[in-house]
Amino acid sequence: MRLRLSTVLVYLLVGVYTLLVALPIVWMFLSSTKTMRELFTAPFALPSDPQWSNFIRAWESGISHYLANSLLVTSVSVILIVLVSALAAYSLARINFPGRVFIYLLLIAGFAIPVHTVLVPLYRTLNGVNLINTHVGLILPYVAFGIPFSILLLYAFFLEFPAEIEDAARIDGCTIWQLVIQIVMPLSMPALVSVIIFQAVFLWNEFSLALIVIRDDALRTIPLGLTKFQGQWSTNWTLMLASLSMATLPVLLLFVILQRHFIRSLVGFSK
Repeated sequence: MRLRLSTVLVYLLVGVYTLLVALPIVWMFLSSTKTMRELFTAPFALPSDPQWSNFIRAWESGISHYLANSLLVTSVSVILIVLVSALAAYSLARINFPGRVFIYLLLIAGFAIPVHTVLVPLYRTLNGVNLINTHVGLILPYVAFGIPFSILLLYAFFLEFPAEIEDAARIDGCTIWQLVIQIVMPLSMPALVSVIIFQAVFLWNEFSLALIVIRDDALRTIPLGLTKFQGQWSTNWTLMLASLSMATLPVLLLFVILQRHFIRSLVGFSK
């Protein structure tokens, strides 16, 4: 009886938490189909006459370009982060070389430095090499900031990787590159998916660095593009919410596709 009651309590808490997380997303989508008048007079009611044209107007206002820019910047950044972090984390965890502990401690120490304190010198550096107002000038810092956290996450996973699998591969004649690429990385997919999801969500929503680096409207990412609907004296909230709804879809789709590996990684890290 006690076990059954605890199970019910867990499901109840999970259900309440899920409801709290889902309600803002549902409200955002429903509100994006309202008129401005209806949005303010009945903010929590269902739309009486759904205005699907809000999505068309938001798309035609340039959201499609901002989505494409965000997809480009986020995809390239995440691919580079995963490639570098996976190889570096495996080296730190499984290969004994001088300075390994120092590098690991250096990565941890880097988290003590607030990112915003380096924005000014970073801007001066990017400006000095003519990377301001370019996607490359945005991708390089994203990769640099994303690698340390990803290495630490994958490092913990590779420490628990079964040594017997590596030994068997070496006995079969695998080189180090064959071992890492053909055996270790495929078996580490849950951990790699965790890095992909964490970094993709963060970079998709990143605003501060993009605001400093990007100037032209044609190069804006989604967070910058949404400011287009916010004026000095008024804000077009219906188009803003319609744009937010479209901007949320790629991240939700990514999680739906990778959720099986992501859940496996959470179970693995909790052990």
